[in-house]
Amino acid sequence: MSQTPSRSQAPRPVDDPSTIMVVHGRTPVVRSSGLRYEHRPSYVVLMLFQTVPGIDEIIDVDNVTGLDVVTAIAIVTLAVGISVIVRRYAKKRLISVEGLPDAAVAAIVRVSGYTVVLVGTLLALPYLGIDTQPVMILLLAVLLLLFFGGRTLMEDFSAGIILQARNPFGVGDLIRHDDHLGVVTEIDGRATVLVTPDGETVRIANSTMLREPIVNMSRVGARRSTVDVGVAYGTDLDQAVTVLTEALNSLDTVLTDPPPLVGVAKYEDSAIVLQVLYWHAPMATDEIVARDEVIRSISRALAQAGIVIAFPQRDVWLRTTQDNSPDEERPK
Repeated sequence: MSQTPSRSQAPRPVDDPSTIMVVHGRTPVVRSSGLRYEHRPSYVVLMLFQTVPGIDEIIDVDNVTGLDVVTAIAIVTLAVGISVIVRRYAKKRLISVEGLPDAAVAAIVRVSGYTVVLVGTLLALPYLGIDTQPVMILLLAVLLLLFFGGRTLMEDFSAGIILQARNPFGVGDLIRHDDHLGVVTEIDGRATVLVTPDGETVRIANSTMLREPIVNMSRVGARRSTVDVGVAYGTDLDQAVTVLTEALNSLDTVLTDPPPLVGVAKYEDSAIVLQVLYWHAPMATDEIVARDEVIRSISRALAQAGIVIAFPQRDVWLRTTQDNSPDEERPK
């Protein structure tokens, strides 16, 4: 004997989920109360792909003549030539814009050239028997996939635009980012390229560049370095400061504006420490050369002045009794 199904046992909808997915672009989720639909961007892309006809319907080479092929090649060639002209004109005009970073100029010029070539290619496709409408749909689907699936790529691209707008550094600048130190050689839509002092190439994602502090060592045009010099106790400090200042002023690698500065920094166990601060050119090799010459010049100057560069030493005092025997050997 059959029973009438209760409300909770009511039959589920008979709609074909695949049809619902294609029409509505939503994922069917079966529950006891029926079907619930959740939006999924990937199914929107699936709808676009399902609207693209087969390859036989897109390409029809039966009616293509030799003249059509020549015309298509001529259009693409003309587009490439126009893109070169557009890029040169855009670069010439954008360079004169005050405050626009070089990286932003390069990005705009590159995009404008690619746009012209893309338009020319789409105009040439019909001459080769290719229907442009399915191609446009396919391009749109690919863009949507990149948008939804390439989140990291989009973040890097957006970060690249922000970096080029804020201009915290430019090509040729020496920067420090996290554990990386190097000269910026390229800033593209995906990453920033550095060349380290050791000759290594480092690619850092633009989104990562925004998340960590960026130290630009070239923006001011000079950098300051420090050398500590320890002199022995009893040294005439005024004389030592004068000797070190004159030693720095005689070097070409040490800038005179701002001038070098020498002062007494602190007392150590075996020395009085003098701190030498000097300015030099910003690049990493400039720092190495300047430090080498500063230390050499300081050593020569102190030796000529008879000032001793202190080194760790310790005086040991031995206490003895009247019979010249150590305390620990005295009879109790």
